[in-house]
Amino acid sequence: MPWGTAMALLTSGLLAQLLGTETVLRPAPASGEAQLDSVLASIEPESDPTPRFVLQSDFVLLLRTELAMRGAPDPLHAQVDDTVSLPILEQLMAEAVVVREAQRAGLDGVTPAELAAARELVVSRMAPAVDIDALLRETRTSALEFDTLLRRRVVVERYLLSRRSELLEPSDDDLAQALEQERFRPLVAGAASPTAGRALVRRELLRRALPRALRQYLRALGSRVRVRRFHDA
Repeated sequence: MPWGTAMALLTSGLLAQLLGTETVLRPAPASGEAQLDSVLASIEPESDPTPRFVLQSDFVLLLRTELAMRGAPDPLHAQVDDTVSLPILEQLMAEAVVVREAQRAGLDGVTPAELAAARELVVSRMAPAVDIDALLRETRTSALEFDTLLRRRVVVERYLLSRRSELLEPSDDDLAQALEQERFRPLVAGAASPTAGRALVRRELLRRALPRALRQYLRALGSRVRVRRFHDA
């Protein structure tokens, strides 16, 4: 998604649909000065008034990564409407809030093994249609920025499982039903044991539930979070 398209989506009312927001004019860059990135929104929870900023580059990277993982047609170039963009933006805003809560709780550390596992999971869900190099090239982001996305994913999942497991953890009935579904049978068949297969299916259910759980977490804050959106003067 071109930078201008992402900004147009937001200024057309995406953030206004989420929560009560304030609109802030962004000063135009000085003449001849290149704008490398921009702030789309700031989030200030009541419990911690230090702003958390949502960058345009982070939004575009997360959007394209999620589309690729979901098997969307032409995920790196397809035009998207508000029904796709709004949940992704809301997810990114929630990640910013949850990561801060995880930092305050001492749950924000990510080991190299955890980072590698997160990368393997994301890459496996994007393949074979999209590889990392193509994703970074088309979103104009770096490997370091992609690692930051992965670290956020590890941290927010850990925090929600620790503090709000009801938003994320599948019930025994959900897990039992998933084990019977055709789409999960390759995971079970490739596992070393029934217990391992059950763990793989649980892992996949967690992955699929995470975006929804994050949006629920943000919405539950309601008026306890202040959102400001930025647009060009």
